[in-house]
Amino acid sequence: MMILPSFSNKFVLPASMTPAEQVARCVKIINQYKEELPVLRREITQYKTRQKKLEDEITYWKRKYHEEEKKRKEVEKEKDKLKQDIEKLTKTNNRYRVSLFDHGNFHDPADKEKKPNGGQIGHTDTNQDSKRNYQSFKKQRLFASTCGNCGNPLKRVQSVKEKILIDIQINTQLIRMILQSERQWCKSCKHAVTARSPQTLPFTEYGMNTFMIVMLMRFKSHQSIGEISTVLSLGFGLTISSSAILSLLRQAKIYLSNKYEKLKQAIRDGAVMYNDETGWLVHGQKAWMWIMTNEKTTVYVAAESRGKGIFEQMYGNSKATSMHDGYTSYESITGEEKAAYCWSHVLRFAYEETVVEKDPTTIACQIRDRLVTLYQTIRANISWTTEQKETKLKAELESIISLQVTDEASKNILHRITVQKEGLIKALLLTPDGTNNLAERELRPMAISRGISFGSATFTGMETTAILGSIVQTISRKKEQSFLPTMQSYVFDGIQENYPRYKHPPSFVT
Repeated sequence: MMILPSFSNKFVLPASMTPAEQVARCVKIINQYKEELPVLRREITQYKTRQKKLEDEITYWKRKYHEEEKKRKEVEKEKDKLKQDIEKLTKTNNRYRVSLFDHGNFHDPADKEKKPNGGQIGHTDTNQDSKRNYQSFKKQRLFASTCGNCGNPLKRVQSVKEKILIDIQINTQLIRMILQSERQWCKSCKHAVTARSPQTLPFTEYGMNTFMIVMLMRFKSHQSIGEISTVLSLGFGLTISSSAILSLLRQAKIYLSNKYEKLKQAIRDGAVMYNDETGWLVHGQKAWMWIMTNEKTTVYVAAESRGKGIFEQMYGNSKATSMHDGYTSYESITGEEKAAYCWSHVLRFAYEETVVEKDPTTIACQIRDRLVTLYQTIRANISWTTEQKETKLKAELESIISLQVTDEASKNILHRITVQKEGLIKALLLTPDGTNNLAERELRPMAISRGISFGSATFTGMETTAILGSIVQTISRKKEQSFLPTMQSYVFDGIQENYPRYKHPPSFVT
């Protein structure tokens, strides 16, 4: 390849050359350029192609680098999330395996003694012997005429051996009758009068006793509609279809709706309202069963969501303090001044945060134990005044909150205590045990029913379950009242309110 002269130098032909030689020389150089030019162009094209390829490779690897960097960051985030999930699962598994039993009753860490045998102080007396009036029991004297072993005749004696017998009476004889009501006229109010038997229900041939048994089996025994039909058939000789049972329950909703609203207002008028909620199913779709309860009354509320608007309707015009597990929808309606937080949930949260701690002397475990000790101290000192309890609670909680901590478990516990401090104090001042356990106990029958029946087929059916379940659960809590007479009076009052023609008391002619 010819080396081209530098453009910085002038192209000069030797002066000794003749003009012809100079022309020949220039032609030769031009021809050389012509020969070299295609080669140069090909090489330039090849270099440009290689340059483009290299630039494309650089661009590709830059893109791959950014993609890999992005993936790496995503993997790091996923790794952190998995670590958190693993930690939560570890805490939960350990809590179920160990801590659920260790802290279920929130024993004081310093209390190593076992409970004494027998009934515990503060527990309900379940001994029936002290409550029975044996003088009212009928007596039946039994004797054998002959020996069952050898057939020898036996004489009567004065000595007896007594045994208490308590049993139910089974009568499979159905009541079948035709009721004839005289078509009378009241001259005073100028209205037709038709007497109605208290055993009858509007728009059905089935009577009050059938309805009572259906209510008991459905809402106390938690039996399905099909099982109720079977029990009525086999146990009472009454053949009744599932649709007829559902019809009875739908009618009962009408009769008892006013009483249901009165129960709601009775809870609103109380000092403390215990609240909670649990999932429900309506034709396979998610719904929620809420509860509002106090020491005497229980009300279930059917709802399609868990939003705060549901509790806003439940709370209504109430001035009661809402005891709950810390769900934000409650406080958003009542405000902080009417919110009380459950100590069971707080202590359980503290145990869950520290359940993986192997060293019981860590700061998180010390905070947990101080909370348990504080809770047990307030519970144990029944003679303390409200002011003494409040002073102790404030001083100890503020002392705990002021601790300087660095570990995640301690930070989580202190954050919850800081947010819920006032509500935790109210809980132990306004309620007997400072927990929301009453709401959870009263909600359990509905949870059992949900597991058996898989919820409701329609939302109207869920509302019926809530209304009738509220009435049954409230009556069954009143130990001083007999269940069946009380339920019958509620139903009869509801029938009279909705159907005034049932107000006329009947007289009977056989």
